Parts: sequence; structure tokens; C-alpha cells
Amino acid sequence: MQPGENDVRDAERIDDPREADARVLEHLANLGCDPAEPREVRHFFFAEDRLDARSVADALAREGWSTRVDEWGEAWLVVATHLQSLSARLVDRTRTQFESLAAQHGAHYDGWEADRSSG
Repeated sequence: MQPGENDVRDAERIDDPREADARVLEHLANLGCDPAEPREVRHFFFAEDRLDARSVADALAREGWSTRVDEWGEAWLVVATHLQSLSARLVDRTRTQFESLAAQHGAHYDGWEADRSSG
């Protein structure tokens, strides 16, 4: 499997990103995960240009995120990782911030995933 890619048998396609965020939180709760327990969270951005991807990664690194930039076919993938607790409010605020950051740098924010177990 590739980074951020789940087993397709378990994949669920939801067109509204905010609904998808709520569904991830719901799935974590159903798995018995305590959202207050810090866990590794990964966010994904795509850019057509390596310099745009690097700009996104640098901006996130300045905010304390661990980042990496990988070539992904004809695009560039930025993975930003951080240990944090989760809440609907934080997830919504992060989506808004990351969609804006991506737009500023010619990239696309593609969502997030979290470890089931706490860090």
C-alpha cells in the first residue's frame, strides 16, 4: 500500500470533505479510540510543482509539523505529521487552515488520517 492508502475493501467514498472528517472521527470512536489521547495524525497535500510542494512543507514545518515531500507519479505529495488530540472543532479548523495554505501555494489539500492507537 502507498502512504495514506487504505485497503480498498474498507474504503468509503464521501464527496463532502467535512462530512468525511466527521466520519473519520466517528469511526475512531467506534473503534474505542479516545479522541483526547494524543495520536499521530497525517495530512496530505498534492502539488504539480516540486517548489510548490516544498513551500507547503516549509510552512508546515515552521508550525511544528514533521513533513516530507515525495514524488507521486506526475505530482508531488506532502505528508505532514503531528502528535495531537482530536476534536470536531480542531479537525474543522485544521481543514480550513490547510485548504487555505494549499491554495496559497498552488497545491491541493487531500485530507487526513490518524493512528488508531495513541502515541
